[in-house]
Amino acid sequence: MAPQEWRRKVIPSCLGQAQEAVAQLRSRGILADLQRDGWLVFDLRLDASADPDAVVAEALDRVWPAWRQCVTD
Repeated sequence: MAPQEWRRKVIPSCLGQAQEAVAQLRSRGILADLQRDGWLVFDLRLDASADPDAVVAEALDRVWPAWRQCVTD
């Protein structure tokens, strides 16, 4: 398993929702962080064949269904 980082910028109007999502993800043992500058960051340990975007999307869909409208690359 290779360590990887997944990060997206959260738009300011969604920061509260992002913080709640991060709290829920952490309670499930997922390494996620919302940094002070608004970056949503996941520390991933994935097999080489795993798609980081798909793994993060699945986790976020469970706790924050509207996340796609709130992040930018």
